[in-house]
Amino acid sequence: MNVVPLIAGVVFGGIGSYIIFDYYRFNREVLKTQGKILHYDEYQTKSDNRKQTMFRPIFEFSLNGTTYEVESKTSFSSHIVPVGRYTDVLYKKGDEGNARLAKGNGYGLGILFIGLAIPAIYLGVF
Repeated sequence: MNVVPLIAGVVFGGIGSYIIFDYYRFNREVLKTQGKILHYDEYQTKSDNRKQTMFRPIFEFSLNGTTYEVESKTSFSSHIVPVGRYTDVLYKKGDEGNARLAKGNGYGLGILFIGLAIPAIYLGVF
């Protein structure tokens, strides 16, 4: 039994499971509306001495005469929706400040983490 891959597998599996659970929980209770991309905040990330530019969308949407401006909690490696365009926005009633773009909301990252966890757990156990 090798402890390091086992621990890494359990951690990756837990992160992946949380991402999928959060996506499911959020989407079970959301409403959909149209929102407009106002601009993108641009910043640099650095890993393995390689810089990458990331973009965090800032968007707005209106409900019952109130306009909400939201900074996305998700960043992307490109402009997923051009500035000024309308796109689907998912929000919970009473928690509009935590709205999400529908285009950037998916199971993919959670599945990736679980996919990485499986071989790590296997290597840790056998």
